[in-house]
Amino acid sequence: MGRIRASRTTQLDKRAAFIAVYTFSVSETAQLPGDIPSLLRLAYSRHFGENMPRDRDLDIKCSALGSASIESLQAMLSELPSLAPTAQVFLDRARSILTSGPPLSMNVELADGEELPVALHTLNQGAVWACLMGGGANPDLEDGLLAAARSKMPRDIWMHGKIRKTLSSEAKCLWFLCRKFFFSLNVAEKDGESYQMSWYSRNYAHRVYMGRLFMLDTDKQPALTRAWMPRALEVYSSGFTHIARTPKGLWGWGDNRSNQLGFESAAGGVDPTRLTFAACPKVAELEASLPPWEKHRMVTHLSMRSGRCFLLTTTGAIVAGTCCEWFAGPVPNKRVFNTVAAPAHFVPDHIMNEEWTVVFSMGDRQMISGYNRCGRLGLGHDNEMSGLVDLPFRVDWAMPAAYNFNIYLSKRQLLFAGEVPRHIAQSGLLPGFRKGQICWRPTPLQFLGRVTSLECAKDWIACNDPSGLL
Repeated sequence: MGRIRASRTTQLDKRAAFIAVYTFSVSETAQLPGDIPSLLRLAYSRHFGENMPRDRDLDIKCSALGSASIESLQAMLSELPSLAPTAQVFLDRARSILTSGPPLSMNVELADGEELPVALHTLNQGAVWACLMGGGANPDLEDGLLAAARSKMPRDIWMHGKIRKTLSSEAKCLWFLCRKFFFSLNVAEKDGESYQMSWYSRNYAHRVYMGRLFMLDTDKQPALTRAWMPRALEVYSSGFTHIARTPKGLWGWGDNRSNQLGFESAAGGVDPTRLTFAACPKVAELEASLPPWEKHRMVTHLSMRSGRCFLLTTTGAIVAGTCCEWFAGPVPNKRVFNTVAAPAHFVPDHIMNEEWTVVFSMGDRQMISGYNRCGRLGLGHDNEMSGLVDLPFRVDWAMPAAYNFNIYLSKRQLLFAGEVPRHIAQSGLLPGFRKGQICWRPTPLQFLGRVTSLECAKDWIACNDPSGLL
């Protein structure tokens, strides 16, 4: 019995000594990097098989950190009896921090010939960011995505809750495990790209850094998910439709209801899939001729809008999506990419895509197509378009004000074409034209003063005139 009592007394003394050291470490190392108290807690639980009492139950008094305090703590640690092997490792680590300092994740000075250790924090910031994002870290520290969703869809409580559950506050803590993690996040926020789109009960967002793309779609993914495709050099987005230009070709995902991604079999949402051009032999041949990791050179420009996608390549333009026959002419399959019908030597290097009016440029030559109701394209007729035609006037900018008329900026003039609405007729901007009359040829709007900006819609027009004459 005496031996048992002595053993119990020894254990109690060990516990008391350990708790005393822990209590002293909390007060003396509050400003010392390395989190020594947590290491001592782990050592205690591993050795004694129980959790250490909570801080609020201990008599902890904070004091200023000094060399004497550190020396006292080192002496107390050295007087502790040896622990179980699984606990001793944490105690030894605490001693090492006090003598040599904690291991650093950044700004480590290396001796000649010395290399960084193989560890997560020694990877480049792009790899660190991707690892943490893949592990569930929440990069939205200021809850900007939730705030934007609330601003756009304030009554959609269900969507707000789903975003809050996916991007939890607890998941933000991963970025603060070490300085390198937080640094990687800050660099990604500064140099990376982000996109968000909310509509009804759906919210989509993605973040891209160093080619790695993570997406969140409240209709599909329960968490930020890595897009399984080659690294993205550029990402083009229009609503819920997205195309990435990668070294191994173009990859598209999202909304394909108008077949704007060129996938004829998928009318709804599409996972990241490589775009193909079976109906565009010249483009397919060009892509096949490029080296395996230089397929991105095929596309010189990409434009998406209103359920339609245009790709400009060095062999010509191709189109997929809504009313593609306006640009490609009669085609056997409207649900895939088709070649834009244009003269043989017209290879556009620029596109002005304003919803239902699209202008292609090759140097000074311009060609146009689109919705031509009421002669709104300014070609002198209202025939349905079936390919590109030369523009009889210069267009620097097109304002798709309504379905039945357009306003064009040509050099320093604003030109009108299409059916004259009431507010244009009553304003006197088109002398000699009445409401409902068709203006077949682009006609200058007659302003009294100098106009610096203009907004126009179906039933109103507003402009800014610094001279005060309007």
